[in-house]
Amino acid sequence: MIIKILGILDIIIAILFWVFGVFGAGSLSALVILSGMFLLVKGIVFFSGLSLASLLDIISSIFIIVSTSITIHIIIVIIVSLFLFQKGIFSLMG
Repeated sequence: MIIKILGILDIIIAILFWVFGVFGAGSLSALVILSGMFLLVKGIVFFSGLSLASLLDIISSIFIIVSTSITIHIIIVIIVSLFLFQKGIFSLMG
């Protein structure tokens, strides 16, 4: 059950970051920082099992948090968003 909830949150964060990064919705910056912090904490908590997905969560969260203060290339936004979206879909399937 918790895996499905975390998967839904990954999908929401992916969509939020996509809208923020692609369309430049600056009004979402506080929500983007909050979602990046959530992803960072989740990655750190589950990294104890030395999971590659958790390491990629940490890296993705750093990109998300940094994107609120500097402009990140659109390719990075797309890659991070697609990674989180597919991770969320796989969490819902399992």
